[in-house]
Amino acid sequence: MATTTTTRTKSPTRSAARSHEPRPADFTTDKPSTPDVSPDSGDGRYVIPLIHTSVPSKVVNLGFWGALLGTVAVGAVDPPLGLLIGAGVVIARHRPATNPS
Repeated sequence: MATTTTTRTKSPTRSAARSHEPRPADFTTDKPSTPDVSPDSGDGRYVIPLIHTSVPSKVVNLGFWGALLGTVAVGAVDPPLGLLIGAGVVIARHRPATNPS
């Protein structure tokens, strides 16, 4: 009776297979990830991640306030809650940035 033997090759582990892929820390840019100006000033621009399109901050602000007003108008958000959300956004945007040091 003849016996056959097979040798198995060791497959690379997932970490070994991924070792050649760049990590996010490998990519550095000189640009800050946030705009240098206040979002309400109208001078800043935002980038839509999926389509890589730059949009003026006025359009982003108009879209946010329009969406908030629309959710209150159709009844998805109660008016008092909509006012609280709007007030919180205004306070957060106009609050001076502090350094926790």
